[in-house]
Amino acid sequence: MNPTLNAQQQQAPQKVAMPLRIALLVLPSTRLSCDSLSANPLEVLLPELYQSGLLSSKEGVSQKEALEQIVNIEVDDFEANLKASIQAIDEGKLVQLSTPSQSLLMMPALKAAQLRIHPHAQLAAIQQGNDGVQQTMALALAQAKRDSATVSKIENLHDLNSQQKFTAVHQLITELAFRTRFRDEVNQGVTLGPKQAKSHYWFTQNHQARVTAVNFSHSVNNISAGKQINTSFIITQGTGFIAPKSIVDSQRLQLVLSGDTQTELLTALNRLKAELLAEPNSDSVLTVMRDNLIAFEQTNTRYAVTLQASSVDAMQLELNAMIEALPAVMAEDGLHSYKTPAGSYFTSEPLGNVEKAGLAFVYPGVGTVYADMFSELHRYFPTLYSRLEREGDLKSMLQADAIYHLDAKVAPAMPLGDLAIAGVGSSYLLTQLLMQEFNITPNFALGYSMGEASMWASLGVWDNPHDLISKTQTDPLFTTAISGQLTAVRQAWKLNNTDSDIVWNSFVVRSPSEPIKALLPEFPRAYLAIIQGDTCVIAGCEIQCRELLSKLKKRGIAANRVTAMHTTPAMEEHGNVIEFYTQPLCEELPQDIKFISAASLSGDRRDKAVNEAGAIDSNMIAQSIADTFCNTLDFTSLIHSAQRQGAKLFVELGADRQNSTLIDKIAKLDRSCGAEASSYPCCTVPVNAKGGDDITSLLKALGQLISHRVPLSLQPLIDGLNREIAIRELNSTGLTNHNGIVSGEPDAHKLLKGEV
Repeated sequence: MNPTLNAQQQQAPQKVAMPLRIALLVLPSTRLSCDSLSANPLEVLLPELYQSGLLSSKEGVSQKEALEQIVNIEVDDFEANLKASIQAIDEGKLVQLSTPSQSLLMMPALKAAQLRIHPHAQLAAIQQGNDGVQQTMALALAQAKRDSATVSKIENLHDLNSQQKFTAVHQLITELAFRTRFRDEVNQGVTLGPKQAKSHYWFTQNHQARVTAVNFSHSVNNISAGKQINTSFIITQGTGFIAPKSIVDSQRLQLVLSGDTQTELLTALNRLKAELLAEPNSDSVLTVMRDNLIAFEQTNTRYAVTLQASSVDAMQLELNAMIEALPAVMAEDGLHSYKTPAGSYFTSEPLGNVEKAGLAFVYPGVGTVYADMFSELHRYFPTLYSRLEREGDLKSMLQADAIYHLDAKVAPAMPLGDLAIAGVGSSYLLTQLLMQEFNITPNFALGYSMGEASMWASLGVWDNPHDLISKTQTDPLFTTAISGQLTAVRQAWKLNNTDSDIVWNSFVVRSPSEPIKALLPEFPRAYLAIIQGDTCVIAGCEIQCRELLSKLKKRGIAANRVTAMHTTPAMEEHGNVIEFYTQPLCEELPQDIKFISAASLSGDRRDKAVNEAGAIDSNMIAQSIADTFCNTLDFTSLIHSAQRQGAKLFVELGADRQNSTLIDKIAKLDRSCGAEASSYPCCTVPVNAKGGDDITSLLKALGQLISHRVPLSLQPLIDGLNREIAIRELNSTGLTNHNGIVSGEPDAHKLLKGEV
């Protein structure tokens, strides 16, 4: 929540200074000098400064002339240093303000724009006084021409020395450039739990910039005893962001080996084992991984082995395990795949290559989202988050206020509509991640329940899916008809206003569907809502559902969620569902994806994609969603239909991995009973898992997709490794700042990159 500002802060003085408009960039602490110009690491880490001509000759400007524009100032008296910096900037200079471990580049915002440099932040105001922090901050807000309501973070710090003040400002700029909010260990007297995220994406209201303030105060004892000198800064976000953290590094290793035969694979595995023994340190393995991934992208072999580990020593264990397991996997009667807990993976039956064309994106339904999901993703994919933020209301799309609430119980207790929004939002984000960052395109797409809506929203079919956010939160369809007061159920049961409230619940029960169907006539207000492998979901009047379970002699797990989807009363809303989901379509629709609906499991539509008959239209999509929404969901039959149409490799796009678990159970049940579907290959790939590390889960998914020979780009991994290598080189070569102190910290957040 935004800090509350008092009346003094909200009163703008009549005469105020002009905003400063100084661009700020976080740099490695190496001094920008002629000696550093030939160093390749800096060119990797500071691409915009090279492209602008500041660190390389451009349009006839020599390196020396460019660098003469930069004034280097060591931090020893922070306020005086800033005054000198502003004066130099007013004279057209650029300033590098540094401590031995941290550095900022400062320049006029107009200059940054002319050089096409995207600043991490802008210094908008500095005010100093002794009339109290509140008054000083009011002056600073007035100078920055900012209303107090727009300030999303305030730091009040006392009695710091100059380097500590610089560090505090540097940290605030870094958080802005990371778009990251760090949580305090103790919040309103409650300690942050060990399983809670320590930070998450810094969400803002739609199209609102992040504005921060920092107030320094220190006591004055020599002249005015008992008084304080206060300095207030207003800092706003820039258009740039700190470059992505590397997905793979010295603690998260990934190597890929390929070949057309078992002999070639074993040879490659043993060769890599020897190479790692010869180069065992964490620095050299970065180069090994980078070169390995570049080489793999040039291959077109039949098989690929993906190896993942947390260290070089652990990688040796993975290599040994894979060498031992591979012959059994390659045998004709083998298991076809091998996976280790660390994420190493090999399959002798690739299901996602161009020939098989069996890649299916699966979208989960309502209720899979969880507290603090995706809390780390933005640091690895800042461009993606930036684009999503420009396109729509990202905060609302992910229901951030609930998902990232300090109380982890808030997220699962969200109303049905909010759960639906967050579910679609999480699927949309992960779909864009795979398709835009890794160039992965599915051959098929299908959804579990409301996952069908996620499917159409995520794959470039609906023109503006963001329009459904506010509509979902306010439309009676979600607020009262099939949830809340259950007006659709009251209508179906012919209840009037004087009748008591409906006590509704749903239960997961381990049972085939047939015995449940046989009992339904005895319990007219209990319904078979979902069929999913070896379990079913019944829903309806809680008393009748419990009586049905008792007669069935089965225990049911109560979901304690009120939703009448997939029950007979939902048919009362069929027309409203069609109207709700009749959305304008994109001008260019995907041509190579077959969209499969649970509504196409019988009659003329059986085993046919929604778009198989020709071009899809908005009414066709809405009709399909409504039919799924209002009838029993037979997820087992949906998977079987997808398999008959050619889907083999099911990648779950959404929070957690519930659909992957269900599909695995369906495939296991098929094999155990010798069903027709048991002859169809089936493999699941969850992209996310509750309780797991976001990036580790993603990397494991990528490893499986690589081994299944799904066409994709590994450039995000290669680019990240290039930055990791550059940082190590910058430190190991001993490049120093002007005090001769080794520069920089081996941390990927000390990098510069601009938005696109």
